[in-house]
Amino acid sequence: MSVNAKSSLLLFSTLLCVSLTFSSCGMGSSNAASKKPTFTDDIQDNEAWYKDANTNVIRFDVNIPVPNSRTCSPWNDLTAPPRPCTLDDVNHDIDPNDAYEPVLSVQFFTQDYPFEGENATFKIKGSYSRLAEQKSYSIKLKSKKRLFYSQRKFPLAKSQSDKSRIRNKLAFDLMREIPNITSLKTQFVNLFIDGEDYGLFTHVEAYRKEFLINRGWNKDDNLYNTTGMFFDGWALESTAVNEKGEPLDKKKFEEVLEIKNGKDHRALQEMLRAVNSDMDIDTVIEKYFNRKNYLTWMAINLVLNNKDTTYHNYVLYNPINSKKFYFMPWDYDGAWATKKYLSRNEYGISVWWENLLSRKFLSVKKNRDELYAMAEEIRKKYITDANLRAKIKSYEPSVRPFQSRLPDSKYNTDAAWKAASESLITRIPDNIAMYKEAIGDPMPFWEYADYNATTRTLYIHWDKSVDLEGDPVVYDVNVSSDYDFNTTLVSLSDIADLNISTKITLSPGTYYLKVISKDANDSAHWQEAFNRLEFPQLTIFGVLRFDVQ
Repeated sequence: MSVNAKSSLLLFSTLLCVSLTFSSCGMGSSNAASKKPTFTDDIQDNEAWYKDANTNVIRFDVNIPVPNSRTCSPWNDLTAPPRPCTLDDVNHDIDPNDAYEPVLSVQFFTQDYPFEGENATFKIKGSYSRLAEQKSYSIKLKSKKRLFYSQRKFPLAKSQSDKSRIRNKLAFDLMREIPNITSLKTQFVNLFIDGEDYGLFTHVEAYRKEFLINRGWNKDDNLYNTTGMFFDGWALESTAVNEKGEPLDKKKFEEVLEIKNGKDHRALQEMLRAVNSDMDIDTVIEKYFNRKNYLTWMAINLVLNNKDTTYHNYVLYNPINSKKFYFMPWDYDGAWATKKYLSRNEYGISVWWENLLSRKFLSVKKNRDELYAMAEEIRKKYITDANLRAKIKSYEPSVRPFQSRLPDSKYNTDAAWKAASESLITRIPDNIAMYKEAIGDPMPFWEYADYNATTRTLYIHWDKSVDLEGDPVVYDVNVSSDYDFNTTLVSLSDIADLNISTKITLSPGTYYLKVISKDANDSAHWQEAFNRLEFPQLTIFGVLRFDVQ
């Protein structure tokens, strides 16, 4: 992608710092303070930044001094006094939301970054992936000046659920070629801990100050990692700031958005107030977002079927001195999801229906038409079978030697890797077919149930399921004593209202509700509720569990 003229001089000096070894350039080596924002219109990446990103495997070594200088409570007795942390503590940090976060002080070195003592910290990374047998890790250099590949932090994704081990790198390499969005530099890494080979990881460039500097952008621009961002009133309240733009409650703020860079967040508050107002949504988009960037981000997620982007797994970028916000990609381990593992509301545009910004935007037919047209263009020009096949072939020499190390014998053969990687090509037409099939479906909703034992009355209600084409919607309601609905206690069809009450005697125990919305004129177009049941090895979609005392 091209670089805008106003940044070219800064980029020249910045790129002198990018080499195959490491950067000794300081964090303040680019971007003199300016009142002029980095971008006011279309976002432009810096293709030169990716020139040394290749398909080879880099060896990373991490040595853990014992006893470690970092202390923490033992993972199996959090009430015990702190003592030197261990790798076992790190590997048992399975809850990303609790206060337990063991961090190790380590010696990090590679062929191009010589050993120099305890120069980095080491911890686990990820959310649900923390429960996997094979962990993902994060390495952060202690020095702000002595960087490696002009970077300071190195998230290493194990991607155990990805049997091809290439989804993240493939997605970001594809996005390097797509306009109106940025990508991230990626690299295959063979990680050794205390000399023990931990196998293949994918390093994905971190969103930090270095991310901005390495693109010649303003080092004070705002970067937000979405953690619970629905653009709604709760987000507006949680991200409240003082007159300087500082969070009133940082912990509450970061339940919605993790601040990766920047100090003044008043533009965020102004944007959220606009989204939550009665302002016309296209006016909001024109004033506070870049339309082509927003459409491109959504279209890529449709084509790659990356369902997990409703409230997290993307980054918001706001250039300082600008009201504009840009969507940036993050985490494509979950892309290329197959239909049999998805809820009805996880493919097509309904995946974003809980998000207020997306809900308002996609309620306008013109915007939906532009999104589908953008998806078609990206498929035709950039995410083509030929492009996918060429990139996968370039990864093969690096990835296949590690295949035999996978713990599941079903997947540790050459044939299994070829099948897993080939599926990334064949699933693209399936992804296209899925979102097209969903066009015309009503939108998802929430369902509720309450039982009054005194009057022996079951109250059931649900939110309205919106049909974007304006067709009438009716509902089917079923209640059972088992989640497979083999036992029928209530079964009603074609209800036009949003609630019912029925006299029924329910003994104390657990019961299950499932409401289905459908187009009254075409029952092939239907939808299920957001509610779901989570079991250790099973997810039941569209079902609410309720208890009777």
